[in-house]
Amino acid sequence: MIDSTNRMSYMRECALILASAPPVFAAAVDGTLVSRLMSDTDFEKQYAAVLDRAYRQPSIYAQFLTDRYGKPPSANHYLTIRDMVADYLAQGEASEHAWQLDNISPPFITKQASIKGYRKYLHTCNRSAKRVEALQRFCHGVQARWLETPESLRDTPFKYPPGECGYSKDSHARLAQHRAHQSSNYIMNLVEDICTYLHRTGIFEQHFTMHQFIIYLIFQPDQAAIAEIFCSGLLQVWVENGGGFNAYPAGRSVESARRVSDVEWGLHEKHARLKSLLVENLRLQQQRAGEWRKALEWDDGAAEDEEAATKSVDQVEEDCIMQLSQLSV
Repeated sequence: MIDSTNRMSYMRECALILASAPPVFAAAVDGTLVSRLMSDTDFEKQYAAVLDRAYRQPSIYAQFLTDRYGKPPSANHYLTIRDMVADYLAQGEASEHAWQLDNISPPFITKQASIKGYRKYLHTCNRSAKRVEALQRFCHGVQARWLETPESLRDTPFKYPPGECGYSKDSHARLAQHRAHQSSNYIMNLVEDICTYLHRTGIFEQHFTMHQFIIYLIFQPDQAAIAEIFCSGLLQVWVENGGGFNAYPAGRSVESARRVSDVEWGLHEKHARLKSLLVENLRLQQQRAGEWRKALEWDDGAAEDEEAATKSVDQVEEDCIMQLSQLSV
C-alpha cells in the first residue's frame, strides 16, 4: 500500500527509475518503441540485453496496440472499436457481433450460449457487473478522446498508441499469459479480438494487435509498486482517458517482489550501478537540483547563509507553515 505522506521517499524512487531506465523506456514514453525496434539495430541490441536480464529480474512490461509497422489506430478507428464494445455489452437485445467476437480466440463459445446472453469477456461465474462497468468506462474514455481530437486529425494515427502496463517477477511468463489471453486483461483481450474481426471482415485495412515489451528492470523491492504506478502514469494507459486498457489501480499486485531474496536484490542493484547510467544520471540530477536551488534563492543574504543553504526540505516547509500562521494572526 502506498503511503501518500511519504513523498520524499517516492520522489527518490522515481528519480532512481528515471536515472536507471534503459533507452527502451524513453521510446515507450515517446510512443516510438514499435517502429524503432524495426529500424534501429543498435537500439534492438540494447533491448535484447534488457530481455535477457528480465529472465532473472523483476520488471515492468508494456503492451501497445499498433499495426505490424508500429502505427497506432486513429481516433476514428478507436471510435469504431468503441462501438463494437458497446454492441458486445448490449443486454436484453440481440448483439450483432458478440458470437463472432467470442470465437476469434479460444476458448470458443457456442452460438446457443451466445444467443442466451453469455459473453466470454463479461462472465466469470455469472455476468460480472464489475467488468461491465469497467468496459463502460473504457467506452466513455474512447468517446472523450475522439471528441478531443480535432476533426481534421481523426483519421491520423494517434501519436501515442493505446497500451497496457504491469509489473511481474517474471515478465516473460506474464506476457506469454497475456498473449494466450489467460489470466489476462479482458478489456485489452476484447479490443484485440475486435481488431482482428474488423480486419478479417475488411472494415479495417490494418490489423492492429498488441505488441509486447519489457521496459524497465526493477533493482530494489520497494520499487515494484512505485515503478508500476509511475510507468502507468507516464504511459497514460488508463481506460478513463481513452489511453489504454488498465481499469484498476496500479501498484497493488506486487507481492511477488517479496519472494526475491536479499542476495538477489543485491545482485540486481549491483547490475544497475555497473551496467546502466544510474550513477552518472543521478550525479547530473543532483547537479541540476543544486543549480535550481541556487536559482530559487531570491534573498541574496539567505544565499550566503550557510545554515539556510543546508536546510532540509522538511525544515523549509516547517518555516513556511510558521510564517503563514503568523501572517494569519
